[in-house]
Amino acid sequence: MRRTAILTIGLLGAAAFAFAQAPGQPAAPQTKKTKTGPGPKSSAEQQAIQALLQAQTSDDRIKAADNLITKFPMTDFKSFALEIEGEAYLANKDNAKAIVFGEQALAADPKNVDADNLLANVLAGTTRDTDLDKDQKLAKANKYAHDALDQLNNGEKPWMYAEAAWPKEKAYQISQAYQALGNIALVAKKDDEAIDDFTKGVESAPDPLLMIRLGRALAAEKKYTEAMSWDDKVIDNAQIPDQYKNFAKNDKARFELMAKNAGAK
Repeated sequence: MRRTAILTIGLLGAAAFAFAQAPGQPAAPQTKKTKTGPGPKSSAEQQAIQALLQAQTSDDRIKAADNLITKFPMTDFKSFALEIEGEAYLANKDNAKAIVFGEQALAADPKNVDADNLLANVLAGTTRDTDLDKDQKLAKANKYAHDALDQLNNGEKPWMYAEAAWPKEKAYQISQAYQALGNIALVAKKDDEAIDDFTKGVESAPDPLLMIRLGRALAAEKKYTEAMSWDDKVIDNAQIPDQYKNFAKNDKARFELMAKNAGAK
């Protein structure tokens, strides 16, 4: 799922140059028509995209995305805006609308890996063992996650990302796809498979939530020492927010008690 700050330069850098011609300065004459790539087609569209990128709350992002798509229905940023709106609804704990907008984002651009990962993680994270349609939900989540991995491993860099930003973002997106696959495996009661998927995700990008999930999966297999080592990685990292550290501390305390009760050393 997308972190919008990374996109700002890639999305708007060239466009800002194109629309920043000095007042009164004539445009350079063009001797032949050149093909232009994706991007904002007017300063008004650029401002609408900027408003979306700079929106601070989930409600503001929903409004900004709606504004962009409504005013500029042919925008090259339609899939981007729809996916951002889906993430905003997810932040508002409206999973149903997150899925709706994720699907619309994919309809607008089938190669949108952010939308694939959004849908894979929402479905995997909200499916319960008692759901009558559990198998169908997990199958859809599995397809979205593998579609994301296939595009990330074999496809081209999405045009809206700057070259310098893409390797880090690609690694993060790969980790999110494996997070979804790990959660799918947990619902299917395949703990070993979940551990393998979470491990691949952490190896791609050390996301703190993914490390916590890996620790829990290891503890479920009674691998308490290894589980607590992942909690320690979260706790000892000064760059990780306190909310994640608190999750890790609580998990570690619980695993220590479980290990003691099981007679583990």
